[in-house]
Amino acid sequence: MFDKMEGIPLSAQRAGVDFSWESIPEYLDAIGRRRGINVGAFVGHSGVRRYVMGQAAQEREATPEEIEAMKAEVRKGILAGALGFSVGNFADQGEEIFGVRVPSSVASDAERFAVGDVLGELGTGVFQVSGGAAGGYTTPAGIAQELSRRTGRPAIYNLLAQELSKPDEWKGAPPDGGGCLPVRHQGLCLLPVRHGGSDLRPPRRLGRAGRRGHDQPHHRIPGHDNVGLGDGPAGGGADPLLPRPGDSPRPEHRGRGDRGRAPVPHEPGHPHHELQPPLDLVQVYMAHEERNRRYSGMSVEEVATEQGKGIMDAFLDLVLDDDLRTSFQVIDRNSDPTSQREILGSPYTVIGTTDGGARPDKGDRTTYSTYLLSHWVREEQVLTLEDAVYRMTGKTALMHDLHDRGFIQAGKAADITIFDPDTIGMKPREPMYEFPGGEMHVKQPASGIDYVIVNGEVLLENGEHTGALPGQVLRGPYHQG
Repeated sequence: MFDKMEGIPLSAQRAGVDFSWESIPEYLDAIGRRRGINVGAFVGHSGVRRYVMGQAAQEREATPEEIEAMKAEVRKGILAGALGFSVGNFADQGEEIFGVRVPSSVASDAERFAVGDVLGELGTGVFQVSGGAAGGYTTPAGIAQELSRRTGRPAIYNLLAQELSKPDEWKGAPPDGGGCLPVRHQGLCLLPVRHGGSDLRPPRRLGRAGRRGHDQPHHRIPGHDNVGLGDGPAGGGADPLLPRPGDSPRPEHRGRGDRGRAPVPHEPGHPHHELQPPLDLVQVYMAHEERNRRYSGMSVEEVATEQGKGIMDAFLDLVLDDDLRTSFQVIDRNSDPTSQREILGSPYTVIGTTDGGARPDKGDRTTYSTYLLSHWVREEQVLTLEDAVYRMTGKTALMHDLHDRGFIQAGKAADITIFDPDTIGMKPREPMYEFPGGEMHVKQPASGIDYVIVNGEVLLENGEHTGALPGQVLRGPYHQG
């Protein structure tokens, strides 16, 4: 399930993860071994549900006895140092796209809230909410609001974003909208927000590529879906787009994708406006071949203009020359400085969303902090440098009841990053084959960072690992170990 939902290859998990643990306390002990950076953990609803119910966790609602057993496991996890409880509902995404049922998506709203009540009983912990609950609280904001109201604990929901296709929707109040300003008096509702750019879609197969056709930023662009007909690598056959010995160019196919760009306009109200972004919003995210990396950050339209080709021809030539390994991104959210000034400036917003390392073959999402400091602080000036640093350090520590760190003060843990505000940024993305089993992941090193100090020891100096492993598991105030 984790392989399909989060893109962590099962082969890499088997080769690189020591699954000697079973309970949440055992897991927290296991992840503390040989750590470079500090790490904290939440108790996951799906994991607890599967632990208590077995295979039935993906098939039915829980009985009252099973709900009590889940509450007991969550309580054990919080007492062992877990920082909170994560919950969500991915019923549509889990079943329609990946062929699996995520355990938490089978749960009722009553179960989610009953298990979440443990945090209120203990008076500590944070909720993390992703995904809406079909037939119940319809958005992550709605679930988060109810959890916070019942328990008095902060609830982070994922995610608050300003969409180009629905530019004002984020301002609405939960549970139907994304904003939190109208519910300040009802409890602490905290919102994470991500930087510009949406999920990355690598064209592993063109046309109806990936697991589903809408897993492509080019899906619904006229001409695209008819290009790669037949069984490609994902279906086990020969890829219809890659040239074979003796092949000759097929001129009848050249330029075919450039005709008829108008039938699917990018306008709110059109049935396909969300599925076909304008081509000036589709950017080359990462090229596999070094000779093509100069196109990173350019839109498909810009590449075509530079090469003097039609848009679809330029797109196809690039991905073919890149052995169909080019990654693209759609800049369709969080790109408006005016909206970001209000979103990022809100004291109720949590800055984050790394996705916990998920989908490593599609992006290095740990860059959000560097992007914040380089783009939104230095270039767009939507936040002051001091506020941005506080929001990612001190505020995060206080929110998770970690009172021994987050500030440079005598007696607190020395977790310090020394950087140059004028040069901090990201280097070009590279495909790396460093995962166990040789699996690929995207790496994007930072620039402008001199030292990373963890618990008083230098972990990185000018981007190079010193060999030290000073990281710890950060545990909540109820840790009994």
